[in-house]
Amino acid sequence: MTYLYTAITFLPMTALAAAIVYLPFALLLHMKRKPYPFIRQLANYLLIGYFFALIYVTFFWAPTNIPLTLSERLHLLPGDSFLYAFQYDGGLWSSQIMWNVCLFMPLGGLLPCVFSFLRKGAWKTVLFCLLLTLCIEALQFFIGRVADADDAICNTLGGVFGRALYTVCAWAFKKVRLFDPIFTDHAKAPGHVAAVLTMVLILIVPTALDLLNAALPYGLFPIGS
Repeated sequence: MTYLYTAITFLPMTALAAAIVYLPFALLLHMKRKPYPFIRQLANYLLIGYFFALIYVTFFWAPTNIPLTLSERLHLLPGDSFLYAFQYDGGLWSSQIMWNVCLFMPLGGLLPCVFSFLRKGAWKTVLFCLLLTLCIEALQFFIGRVADADDAICNTLGGVFGRALYTVCAWAFKKVRLFDPIFTDHAKAPGHVAAVLTMVLILIVPTALDLLNAALPYGLFPIGS
């Protein structure tokens, strides 16, 4: 809940910053009388706002004045954060693990809405998300923050979920003309099934692990039973 509350508090500022950046572009299109559907402009605005929020969260949120050693700032062994969250942090859903997954979900969904060349071939969006999170982790290390392999994994999984959600929405709304400027359904039936299964797995696996966690009061095998 702490992560959610903090996210809500800085949303107004990111929305304002995105409006200031995007407004000149929107006015220019209006002056040139170029047809630009509102739904496409909304997607552009949301993506700009998302990047402002991402910059704030990854570089300015929760700064620490405590100097960290090299080993404390560089976590290259995957899995440590998952084990810690599972055993000591109240479960995966209440930890930073799922926050990092959710952080990149909007990016995976918004990128193909804005850039049409990303609509065919989900791997392009996933690759962009992977490269972006690797760059973020590298920059965090060089500015004295923590670079964590698990963060990169979770961010990429969030991008995968967002891209899968785009595929499902493109199929579900393919006959709704309002969404034509942002949705293009290039996937076949197996692709739609794969997208749904991907979303389900990303949500179900951490939920199942939490339910089986004996250390949690709501686990199926609670301590003392």
